[in-house]
Amino acid sequence: MAVQMVFPNHAVADVARSTAFYEALGFEKNPVFSDETTSCMVLTEQVAIMLLEHAKFDEFLVGDQRRAPEGTLENLLALLLGSREEVDAFAAAGAGAGGMLSKPVEDNEWGMYGGQLTDPDGHIIDFFHMEAPQA
Repeated sequence: MAVQMVFPNHAVADVARSTAFYEALGFEKNPVFSDETTSCMVLTEQVAIMLLEHAKFDEFLVGDQRRAPEGTLENLLALLLGSREEVDAFAAAGAGAGGMLSKPVEDNEWGMYGGQLTDPDGHIIDFFHMEAPQA
């Protein structure tokens, strides 16, 4: 099986606010798959985050499925960036657009430089740069 694209889906309170946040991070909205209740935010040719108002998100659930209870974690999105400078710019853009640095940007014991950003709806984004291992 070859997965061609990945679409993380995030339930959000306000699609316009969330769209503006992700645009501030440098992602582009795909208008073909967006409307007043949904924004398709393109990260790469293979990855796009779907921002769905809660009622729209719930339409994808069937039977006894439920969104994660308030105060619990749905998922954790991790983004490998191209340089330390991109990490710093991502942190500044996210904080400037209404996100919260939930973990400061720093070097860690695994040789990664990065931090953690929480978007206005509480979705967590780990972002980091990692040098290629030396042989």
